[in-house]
Amino acid sequence: MAPPAASAHVRSGVVAVDYRADVSSTPSGVAARIYESDLAVRLTAGTARSVAVLGYLGEPFIRITGAGVAVNDASPTARGARLVKHGRSVVWHDARVRGLPPGVARRRWTIPLVVDGRRVRLQGDLWRVNAPAAWLWALLGIPFLAVVALLLAARPMRWVRAGAVGFGLAAAVGLVATGAGFAFDSYASEGKWVEAANELVFAIVGMLVVVRGKPDTRAIAGGALGLLGMAVGLSKLPVFFHGVVLSVVPSNLARAVVAFTIAAGAAATCLGLVIFSATLESPEDEGA
Repeated sequence: MAPPAASAHVRSGVVAVDYRADVSSTPSGVAARIYESDLAVRLTAGTARSVAVLGYLGEPFIRITGAGVAVNDASPTARGARLVKHGRSVVWHDARVRGLPPGVARRRWTIPLVVDGRRVRLQGDLWRVNAPAAWLWALLGIPFLAVVALLLAARPMRWVRAGAVGFGLAAAVGLVATGAGFAFDSYASEGKWVEAANELVFAIVGMLVVVRGKPDTRAIAGGALGLLGMAVGLSKLPVFFHGVVLSVVPSNLARAVVAFTIAAGAAATCLGLVIFSATLESPEDEGA
């Protein structure tokens, strides 16, 4: 048994997945959990002196002792396991805890162990979580569409400017909330942290321009904030098509915030473009 190179990780850039899994039966002397982001298995030898994980063919795959974690490189289970070890803990991807075939909503998974010479089993359940119908979230955009249509029909430019600013600020709040929700999740990757920080900086700069600029400049900045918010929201579209959202807030709340951000962003972008176009055509009429 030789220690392998650690190449896996449980942090992820994924924002939504289809499955949940749990550990329902843990042998005495060990602790275990399943990571929702990629269904990786984490096993820790607590009071147990020796723990062996048996592979797909019943062969010894992983061994945890007082010296740490060792892996049998000759085991067929080791291929694709993307294993990470730390002290007397190990994380790996196991085909016995993976996705379900079509038509199967739930099943029990089992991984055989040998704990201090005793043959035992680590067990749990894996189940599919269906997402709500995506069209329900699209309904949130109807009020925004109606307001934009009314503003463009009435056409007083001061109202259009106010709409661009208001929707832009709303989109900025939404994009910051969206970014924070995913960045602070326990499964968030470093990339999500950087992305959320960048979005926060751009949002702050845009809001400063909205607060301090001239009327047309404020409206155009509101449109730019809306474009940023819409882009951020669209990058999170998977939340509408997968059942489990990897955010610190409940899944449906995360979906609502994303839908709000997209709708507010689209409204601000549309109104901001109207002001931008009007400014190009008649720059002397800014106060109209």
